[in-house]
Amino acid sequence: MKKIIALLFLVVLSSCDQNHSNEKFEKKTVENKYSLSVPESMGVTTELNDVASLQLQNQMEDFYVIVIDESRKDFLSIVENKVLNTTPDLDGYFNIISDHFKQVTEKDFKVYDIQKKRINSAKAIVFSMTGNIDNNTVFYRYAIVEGKERYYQIMSWTSARQEKEYTDRMNKIIESFNVEETGYTKGKSHLAKDRTKK
Repeated sequence: MKKIIALLFLVVLSSCDQNHSNEKFEKKTVENKYSLSVPESMGVTTELNDVASLQLQNQMEDFYVIVIDESRKDFLSIVENKVLNTTPDLDGYFNIISDHFKQVTEKDFKVYDIQKKRINSAKAIVFSMTGNIDNNTVFYRYAIVEGKERYYQIMSWTSARQEKEYTDRMNKIIESFNVEETGYTKGKSHLAKDRTKK
């Protein structure tokens, strides 16, 4: 009887862990460039991406979020210099991002649920992607936001089997994003750097 009660407790506990409707979020502000709210259960890391200005993870939940930001002026310059073959605007930036993921995904790449919208007054493109990497099918919920001086990539991902369960959480993070551009250091375009390595 004690074993049955213990098993029932574990089932209830695991089902509670998967209910994210009441989870608490906390605001993160990065270098006076932007802020966003993320689940308190996510911890800061430095292991996910070399150029991200914010990296968060919850390995137990297989849930990851990064933000990459770069100068609009640098992006315009590399487009004008024909380093990237795209238009020097938010649509062009989206095309470069989706093309990059198509190249690095081993199979079954798909982009869908593309929405042009405003997030806290800033122009944005929000979309979903799936694809197989290292024999794992990954689901990404992605947003590209246009600030006055910078482009921002908000990228969240998990395993594809958790897409329905995690999409609302990911959207909540994206919708909380707020451009706060003051006193930041301009940097080189990460997209150009990635492309010139090939």
